[in-house]
Amino acid sequence: MPGVSMLWPDSVALGDGLIVDSGAVTDLHIDRIVAAVVGADEYRLRAWFSEPVRDLETVRYRQEIFADLANDSVRECLDAFSAGMRGTRKRLDWQEHLQHPHQRQWWQLSATAEYVDAVARFAEALAALPLSARALTRWREFITDYVAGPGFCRLANAVHQVQQALSSVRYSLRIVDRTLEVGPAGAEADYSAAIAKLFSRFGVGAPRPGRPRSDWDDINHMEEQILDRVAALHPRAFEQLAEFACTHEQFADTAVMAFDREIQFYLTYLAFVRRVSGTDRAMCLPQLATRGAEIQADGAFDLALVTRRGRADTEVVCNDLRLSGPERVLVVTGPNQGGKTTFARTVGQLIYLAALGCPVPARRARLPLADRLFTHFERAEQATDPDGRLAEELLRIRDTLEEATADSVIILNESFSATSTADAVRIGGDVLDRIVERGAMAVWVTFFDELARSGPATVSMVAATDPGDPSRRTFRIERRPADGHAHAVVLAERFGLTYDLVTTRIAACR
Repeated sequence: MPGVSMLWPDSVALGDGLIVDSGAVTDLHIDRIVAAVVGADEYRLRAWFSEPVRDLETVRYRQEIFADLANDSVRECLDAFSAGMRGTRKRLDWQEHLQHPHQRQWWQLSATAEYVDAVARFAEALAALPLSARALTRWREFITDYVAGPGFCRLANAVHQVQQALSSVRYSLRIVDRTLEVGPAGAEADYSAAIAKLFSRFGVGAPRPGRPRSDWDDINHMEEQILDRVAALHPRAFEQLAEFACTHEQFADTAVMAFDREIQFYLTYLAFVRRVSGTDRAMCLPQLATRGAEIQADGAFDLALVTRRGRADTEVVCNDLRLSGPERVLVVTGPNQGGKTTFARTVGQLIYLAALGCPVPARRARLPLADRLFTHFERAEQATDPDGRLAEELLRIRDTLEEATADSVIILNESFSATSTADAVRIGGDVLDRIVERGAMAVWVTFFDELARSGPATVSMVAATDPGDPSRRTFRIERRPADGHAHAVVLAERFGLTYDLVTTRIAACR
């Protein structure tokens, strides 16, 4: 019976994805975010989180599921199903470590019983839930038909019959000298209470309980022999167990197992969202902007920064961005360590996560579905590179501009700082013109204020400082004209002409 994919609508061909530039995953810290989301990656989700899409239908399909899972009752129902399926897999994994045939067969029966119970409870709970997502409503129809179908009913009846047969097994153990005899259950009395009462006269008290035996403990050689003799006493019950294990070795429906894995894409990500969300920040499902529509994000923050700090209550500054009308490029200037690169990474993360169909780090957002995501971050100069860092930067930006389209997003960080100011401004202006010509969206972190005044397509954003103490960064990125102070500070630091360095040098000369 065919199932329903939780990731791909039927009409979408696989592979129509957002192309992420080589190095962008590292530049934007996407790799850190994915690692934090999947953790030990029990369900092998990393590949899906590494494949953003550009298909509008697929993104909406996934957003619908996330929207339904915002309902606690829906999410709890799916969590309960996942717990049952995890128990099934755990029992099957444990079975592989066992040697005794009766024990292996019993663990398979236990795994099948867990599966039948989890699926039946899931179908019953799902029937009463308010669902809107196309994928989940279709899945509800599938699982309802599956549970009511003859195959599942036969499986459930087989489990019940074998469990009933085994529950009727009774036997006795008789200790004679140094031997242990296994026999049919009789009317023997249980003397444990009488013995405890007898020894209580001597202040011994009731027997102390030993270490509780876990269901997951393996049996020892004596227990194996007892089990063999019990099976000989009740051959029909154990024949039923062996027949069940042989007949139902592959009991789980492949569509159910696929659903259990695919739904973890959503449950795992939402668990991550709950860990990193705080009182001063939120995550949302973005609206999808068509070409030429306004692009915005309110209260956006760097998700990798929260992940690295590892605490949901860590204060992280949120910022807003907006591009409307002819505006296509955010030019970000301001002092060092003012949050400019963090802001640029945030924009890249918004684009990437929106293309996964996932909630993004912002209170509200309207974002485009890009065809390509490029980064152009400063790279360390290699001694083996005969052309130097500037030539390497020019080659990389040339390749980017050749491949960029009106649907592309480009994140540039301190590009062309290896050359003189005049040359960097001239090269930067030419590159900016090319980006605007192609209609691509871009964020450019730079110290060159001239780029922020390139025309109606550019928006100036400035990393702010405390008005009462200009040396203190606020990490707020404000939409306002560049003030020119940042580049002067950078030049002063580069040539050792800051106030502190100059006064220190003068003092040393006295």
